[in-house]
Amino acid sequence: MKRRLMFWMVLVFAPTLLLISWAVSQRSFDLAMQREQERALISEALIAPQVKRNIEKLDYDGIVQAARQYRQAYGAQGIELVFCYNGIPIGGAQLPNGNYSAMLAVRSIMLDTLSRPERLAIAEPLTDRVTLLVLRDVSDLYEMRSHMRRVFLLAGLLGSLVMVIMSWIFASRFTKPVAQLTAAAQTMARGGAGESLPTGRRDELGTLARSFADMQRAVQSREESLIEEAQNRQLMLEALAHEMRTPLCSLLGNVRFLQMPTEEKLRAEITEDMAHEIKRLTDMDQQLMKLTRLSHEPIEMEDVEVLPLLRETVKRLGPTAEGIQLRVEGENVLIRGDHDLLALLADNLTVNALRASAPGQTVVLKATAHGFQVCDEGLGMTEEQLGHLFEPFYKADKARTRKHGGAGLGLTLCKKIVELHGGELTYESEVNRGTTATVTTWLHPVADSVTQFDVPCHQEVSHS
Repeated sequence: MKRRLMFWMVLVFAPTLLLISWAVSQRSFDLAMQREQERALISEALIAPQVKRNIEKLDYDGIVQAARQYRQAYGAQGIELVFCYNGIPIGGAQLPNGNYSAMLAVRSIMLDTLSRPERLAIAEPLTDRVTLLVLRDVSDLYEMRSHMRRVFLLAGLLGSLVMVIMSWIFASRFTKPVAQLTAAAQTMARGGAGESLPTGRRDELGTLARSFADMQRAVQSREESLIEEAQNRQLMLEALAHEMRTPLCSLLGNVRFLQMPTEEKLRAEITEDMAHEIKRLTDMDQQLMKLTRLSHEPIEMEDVEVLPLLRETVKRLGPTAEGIQLRVEGENVLIRGDHDLLALLADNLTVNALRASAPGQTVVLKATAHGFQVCDEGLGMTEEQLGHLFEPFYKADKARTRKHGGAGLGLTLCKKIVELHGGELTYESEVNRGTTATVTTWLHPVADSVTQFDVPCHQEVSHS
């Protein structure tokens, strides 16, 4: 174990140290190159306007003569100028290589690493025929980078050697108490006395032994938590099965109705409604099973129109409203989500609103900029009831629940669905004044965008 630990420590830390050394040298080079580019741009900005004014009215011979004079004047300051007339160097100048010809048509910047010395070139068209190239020698920066890399490489190698020695010492000190703890654990596994576990020591072995004991307690606690979670899940599934029993009984009643003599047209309509409800129950069952496996399966995202979604809810639940008016308002918006889960969400919120309302009242389904709302004028809830609203199996009004059915899981499922869509479900309510459920999600469809640059940016030319 000691050798493996030492091997992995060296394998991880030595390359990391060398990589950090290389990154530091590269970062220093990049900063120096950036400063050099800024100085070159400043020089070009000062030179180009002056040269342009002086050569605008000159003929070819005058331009050639002016090019020689400018080259001599700025060459003494360490700035190399190249004038090109129709892409051909004039005034005794030459292009270092063929890559420069491609940058003469527009204002551009190029880092030339093919030539020696390395140069930073800025091209500035002065007229339709004349282009000015400002060349700055940056070979000293490359020499500096090479020197820094050699220094950092040497430091990295020395650091790796020190790391080998330290890893050997650390591995020796670490594996000794581990071996002692292993022997104690084996003794306990064979039925030995628990006192062999050295939890009372004040050194590394004692700390590790106490951690081992803490781990045992944590594992036991986790097992108890998993058992409780499994029991709650079983209760939830049983409650959901009970919740689905009502629509299934309704379907059974329709089947028995179809067994009696019935007009063919009405028979077809009932059959279509039954098929739709059966499919909806099947889809709901599949989505509810997804909710039990949230940590393993992502939901299927698509563009969902909110207004049609709310209208579908009204169409499904309208026949069960019992004198309560259902109305859809708002402007249509697109959100990203699972259509079936969002439909189940809207249905559950609307069913709750209908249960809280009386005949003659109105339930409004309103599309908003970031989701939708379900508002009713019904019984409302107290602050205490709102505080427990999303707890599984909690029923704000048990009498109303017995009358209309429900297992106290609807809002728990609603909250899960909203969380899956990166949103939030909030409730506002006032006793005897009504309740507003607000679904907010920031998942909206967006179009791809492309960033374009008008001026060519810094580029490095090197051998392929």
